[in-house]
Amino acid sequence: MNNYKWFAFFAVAIALFVNVSSMGAILISLKEISVYFETSIHQVSWLVIIHLLTVTAILLPAGSIADRFGHKKVHMFGLAFFILGTTIGFFSPNFFILIFSRIIMAIGSGMGQAVGGAIVTNLFPENERGKSLGLMSTTVGLGQTVGPVIGGVIVYNFGWQLVYLSLLFPMILAFILGYFLLRKDNLKTSIKKNQKFDYKGTIFGIGFIIFIILGMKNLAFEDIFSNYALLFVLLSFPFALLFIYTEIRSNNPILNFNLFKIKDFSIAVNTRFFAFLAMSANMIMMPIFLTGLLNINESRVGLMLIFQSLGMAFAASLGGRLSDKFGRMKFIIFGLSLMIFSYIFISQFNTTTSKSFITVILLISGLGMGFWGSPNMALTYSSLDKGLTGFVSSIISFIRNMGNTFGQTLSTLILTAFLIIGANYNGDIAGLNSLDKDSMNVFLNAWKFIYFSSVFFLLISLIPNIFLARSKQI
Repeated sequence: MNNYKWFAFFAVAIALFVNVSSMGAILISLKEISVYFETSIHQVSWLVIIHLLTVTAILLPAGSIADRFGHKKVHMFGLAFFILGTTIGFFSPNFFILIFSRIIMAIGSGMGQAVGGAIVTNLFPENERGKSLGLMSTTVGLGQTVGPVIGGVIVYNFGWQLVYLSLLFPMILAFILGYFLLRKDNLKTSIKKNQKFDYKGTIFGIGFIIFIILGMKNLAFEDIFSNYALLFVLLSFPFALLFIYTEIRSNNPILNFNLFKIKDFSIAVNTRFFAFLAMSANMIMMPIFLTGLLNINESRVGLMLIFQSLGMAFAASLGGRLSDKFGRMKFIIFGLSLMIFSYIFISQFNTTTSKSFITVILLISGLGMGFWGSPNMALTYSSLDKGLTGFVSSIISFIRNMGNTFGQTLSTLILTAFLIIGANYNGDIAGLNSLDKDSMNVFLNAWKFIYFSSVFFLLISLIPNIFLARSKQI
């Protein structure tokens, strides 16, 4: 079948689209869920935190299992878990069951993220890898754009339960297509089925992820000891040390540290972590600035932010295709440079900055995100043996999640510190617009500090790629 790769890609893309859009759709339904179950905003936020915890914890083990037993098997099990969790969520009689359903959905999402890129990578030849991964990134961008919009319409007109139902049917379609269209894996892998699975490394790794994310997500500058956040962070360190010790000694580790000795792979992972560290700060700070300080209504803010997502979706596909022809390093460098350019302008935003100018800069930022993202993924896959595509797919998603967690936490801590120390303000986002002139200046100083920090992180991503590009030309 000449068109097999495109039919198979379509089957994976539908699952990826539903996975990504589900995050935004459920996020926008939190208020209604809070009212329905009479739970506090803090409690209902666990629907988001538990999803991040579960997905991040399962990524590396799922990638290792996929390289051993087959990517299609893990993909299909992931879809089944997501369908089961969505069904439980739709019928949830109480908030506890809804949390449980979110865990089941997250296991499915994690398994899908761990192998989706690997399946697509193995469908296409090396000279089309950027194009295929670019289309995957475009699918992610469209999912990020459509999820909150469709979710908002459904919640407003039909209630939060219909959000879960709207996710169920397309995922069932993805399961049917995946079952019939995806072929069984036929890969040569360095991992043998009879090799002992790295249970110790998995347990220590999951322990580290749970404690570090719980700690980082609950850190509060005004009370550093609140919610046992600092204790969780401290507890993560022994798990991290045990994980590293176990992986170094293991014959079949879920994270082989020797792979980081490969220059292309090491630089690609470094690029991804620090870029997401910067991007995640923008993801959380921009809505705060637009809704809080500028007092723009949420629907208008959503439309402005869509331009960033659409820019990313467009550039991811175009950058992936062009990087196959003209070289990946060029577009990684170009995309990161565009982001640095846009972030320097964003750092200078203030209360008089026009909405149209903000939208244009957000579009440029989205283009930068797309142009570096797809070539970076393609470079990461190309840097390792084809039998490790499951591991690469999982590490790509793992690094993204960890970068997002650290970046969002760091930016919120910086903003809180500036406002408490400089303006004695510890109120909510809605109150930012009523700050006096001096206090607003404090906010804008924090804004500059956060975005200049992001520029610094992007430079850490950019500079090694420049040296790598030069070394390949010599």
